[in-house]
Formats: sequence, structure tokens, C-alpha cells
Amino acid sequence: MDPNLMLSRLLRLVRLDTSVFDEVRDDERELIPALIVAVVSCFLAGLGAWLYWEIAADFTPNNTFLNSFLLGSIFLAVMYGAAALVIYVVMVQFYKVQVELRPIVRTMGYAAAPLALSVLMLVPVLYPVFALVPLAILLVSMIYAVQSATNAESTQVVVACIIGFSVMTLVLGVIAVWFGVPDAPIGAGQFGLYLDF
Repeated sequence: MDPNLMLSRLLRLVRLDTSVFDEVRDDERELIPALIVAVVSCFLAGLGAWLYWEIAADFTPNNTFLNSFLLGSIFLAVMYGAAALVIYVVMVQFYKVQVELRPIVRTMGYAAAPLALSVLMLVPVLYPVFALVPLAILLVSMIYAVQSATNAESTQVVVACIIGFSVMTLVLGVIAVWFGVPDAPIGAGQFGLYLDF
């Protein structure tokens, strides 16, 4: 694992260079770095949610560090992995596209990078922007990643990504409603914040 190469690829993604997905798709050594990118991005989103409750919110619920940062980040990472698996199943079972799971995992790992922008939810007035915009960028990034990993038709890729993204957001949204906004893990709690909009 080369941290400099990983950082270089992330910076290229910031510059909207989607050829990164083609590189990681074919590089067997990129599985661990891709998983690291996804997990760190989820933890940065959880950190942003925790800081939102500590800095920007009108009140601070109990156990925000545990619920928002630790459990929420883990839950968000698990749900993102589930979304990748759903996309793989839709591509293979529904569209009959010949693809392996590992290239999807590698590209989707790097596609999770926009979640890291949610760390800026701590900015009081702008927290809705940093709660919503990273999710929109995430969906677009997922589409590019899956397109690269599968070489399927664009319509198939978009539909598969919308289904995977919808499963992730539906589960997180249901959990947010079930637990209530302040008590839900941020993997879900971020979605609970949307209820306040």
C-alpha cells in the first residue's frame, strides 16, 4: 500500500479526474486502500455530525460521541458496503452483466470520498449544505465508479446505483425516524437532520 499514491488519486478525484476509477479497477493491490478511503470517509462524516451536535445545534443530546461518531460511522460504513453489494447483485442478477465483486469494491471505495465533506457540518449556518451536497456528489461518484468497474450501459449503471443508494438512504432514514433525531447514530442521524428541514 502506497499512501502517496492513494493521496494522489484522492487529489485527482477532487479535480474530477474520473480516470482514477479505471486505475483502481484493474489494480489488485488497491483493495485495502479503497476500503481505507471508504472507512475514513465514513468516520469523517460521523465526526462532522458529532461536531454539529457539539457546536452548531441548539442543544446537545446525550451520548453524541458514541451515537454520532463511533456507532454512526461504523453503521454508515456498513450501509455503504451494503449499497455496493446491492449494486453488484442488480448488475449481475438483473442486468446479467459479467463483473466481479472486487473491481466494484475497489472503485466504490474511492467513490466514498465525498462523504468526508460532511466533516464540515460543524459550520452553524452551512450545515445543511455539508449534510446534503456530499450525498449528491456521492451518488454521482458511485455512478462513475460502477461505470468503470462494469462497462455496462449507462442506463443500467444509473439504475443500479440509484437502487443501491436508495437502499442505503432508506435504511438510514427509517433508523433515524425510529430512534428519533438526537438519539439516532449519525449514519442515520444525518438523515434525521433532514427531517428538521
